[in-house]
Amino acid sequence: MHDWAMPTARAASTEARSGDGFLATPFSERCAGLVDAGDHVFLGISPGNGYFSEDRLLALLRWAAARFTRIEIAHPDPETVACTYLGRGYEPRHAHARARRDVRQTANRISRAVTTARIDPPRLRVARFSDFYDTPAYRAALERVTRAHREQPAFHATHARMVTGVLRTTMPADWTPTADQLAAGAEYLDRELPFLLDTPAILGVPASVFAYRATPALAGFLYGPDAPLPAVGTQGFVTVEPLPAT
Repeated sequence: MHDWAMPTARAASTEARSGDGFLATPFSERCAGLVDAGDHVFLGISPGNGYFSEDRLLALLRWAAARFTRIEIAHPDPETVACTYLGRGYEPRHAHARARRDVRQTANRISRAVTTARIDPPRLRVARFSDFYDTPAYRAALERVTRAHREQPAFHATHARMVTGVLRTTMPADWTPTADQLAAGAEYLDRELPFLLDTPAILGVPASVFAYRATPALAGFLYGPDAPLPAVGTQGFVTVEPLPAT
């Protein structure tokens, strides 16, 4: 269990749905309603993560196509991916080179999976996070995240724990990031959080569900009862995990 992920026992309050090789668990009853409505899903993809193989991406696309009218499959841009390498102490030139490689490999896998899936083009869009950074809705959501760092100590502490957990995954067991490294790594999560807060406004869709392979530890701050940084009412979250092979 990565430090950034919420323990399974606390991941959701709703019944999971199984099918097409995956177990999908909405975070809350409201999230479950948005999943069942099936309007739009945002498939978050992490470059440099071996989990997202071409076969896995194809399976996720087929899972999404069977349940949602529209699909967004999106991944961070090289500048954002570099934040993680900078957070691990990589020299900037090396960090950006690794990030460009990761994004290129991920984009190629997505392209091949999309071709194989043969989903009707109007239903599917492939994007980078940076495609939306200049939109007013994205900037407004990012400002909410920035304000939460200032005004909500529990949010800031959980955010820092998540980032530290990600940075440690390929580092020695006793390694701890410096303050500057933690700040660099935190930019990745900060740039992603607006899509967990208000994808409908950012993408111009009526409602949306963010789908990822694990439930982030910050989910309770966004989707839980009396959430201190509440996502908009038309934004949901679902954890999508592969079913065990039979």
